[in-house]
Amino acid sequence: DPQIMLAADRIVDLGPGPGEHGGRIVFNGTPAELARGADTLTAAYLSGRKDAAQAAGQRGPPLPADPRLEVRGASEHNLQDLDVEIPLGRLVCVTGVSGSGKSTLVQDVLHAALLRAKGKPTEAPGQHRELLGTEHVGEVVLVDQTAIGRTTRSNPASYVGAFDVIRKRFAAEAVSLERGYTLGTFSFNSGNGLCPTCAGNGFEHVEMQFLSDVYLRCPDCDGKRFRPEILEVKIAREGGSPLSIADVLEMTVSEAVVFFAEDREVLARLEPLASVGLDYLRLGQPVPTLSGGEAQRLKLAGHLADVKPVNAKVTRLPQV
Repeated sequence: DPQIMLAADRIVDLGPGPGEHGGRIVFNGTPAELARGADTLTAAYLSGRKDAAQAAGQRGPPLPADPRLEVRGASEHNLQDLDVEIPLGRLVCVTGVSGSGKSTLVQDVLHAALLRAKGKPTEAPGQHRELLGTEHVGEVVLVDQTAIGRTTRSNPASYVGAFDVIRKRFAAEAVSLERGYTLGTFSFNSGNGLCPTCAGNGFEHVEMQFLSDVYLRCPDCDGKRFRPEILEVKIAREGGSPLSIADVLEMTVSEAVVFFAEDREVLARLEPLASVGLDYLRLGQPVPTLSGGEAQRLKLAGHLADVKPVNAKVTRLPQV
C-alpha cells in the first residue's frame, strides 16, 4: 500500500527477485530516499516510473459498448436490491469495508449464478432478479484462499500435472524397461520405489510433547524420497548432465522449463507456473510450505494447465 509505505519511518526492501534470487537487502532508508533514487522494483512503482496498469497492458476505462456482466436486484444477506455492472476484459476489483457484502456479491450471487447459467453443478445462487451478459463468458473459475492441501507429498509439479508426464519419461528410459520399472515406481505416494524409512516423504516427523513438531531430513535417502536403485535411472538432454527424478524435483520451474524445452507435453504443464510468477519454486517443494498468495497462484496455474492447448504459448504475467 503506497500510503502506508510513504508514512513509514524506514523501509527495508528485500530482493532483487523472488525465491533463491532474493534474500538480500536492496534498500534500507526513508520512503523519500526510496522513491527518489533507489534502483529497485519497489522504488520504480512507488515513484511512478512504472505503472501497474501500464505493465498489465490495461486498455483504459471500459466503453459503453464493451461487454459486461450485469447483476440486477441482488438482495442476499445485507445486499439491498443492488444493481452492479462488471466490465469484462479488465481486471476489476470489488472493494468495501469488512462485512459490506463483497463476498456475498461475488461468491454467493455472481459466481453461483454464472455456474448455473453454464449448466455446472452449484448451490442455489444468492437472491437476485437476473444476471445479464453470461453469453460473453466461456467459463468461470473461483480462486479463493482455501488451503489446497495439507499433505507434504503434493507439490507444484504434481498439482499442475507435470509430474505425471515426467514420470512417464523416466519409466520409458532403457534402464527402467530392463528392470521392469513402471509409472508407479517413480511415485512417492505408492509403489516399491519409495525409501522404506520415510515412505517417500523425504523427512521423518518427530512429535514433540510441549514444542512444535520437528521434521528431520531422512538419514537413509537424504531427502531424495526414492531408493538408491531408482535414482540410477536418469534422463539426459542435449548439452546437459543426466538427471535422476530426485534431481528433477530439486529444479526450479525456470530450470525445468529450460531442461524440458523440447518436450512440449511437459512444457505445456510447466509454463502456466511461470506465467503466474511461480518460476522460482522448486518442482518438489511441499505445497503446505507455500504462502497464501503462492497457493492462490498455484490454483490459477492448475486451471491454466488444464485448459491450455499443448502447442499454445503462455505469456508471463507482469510482476507488480
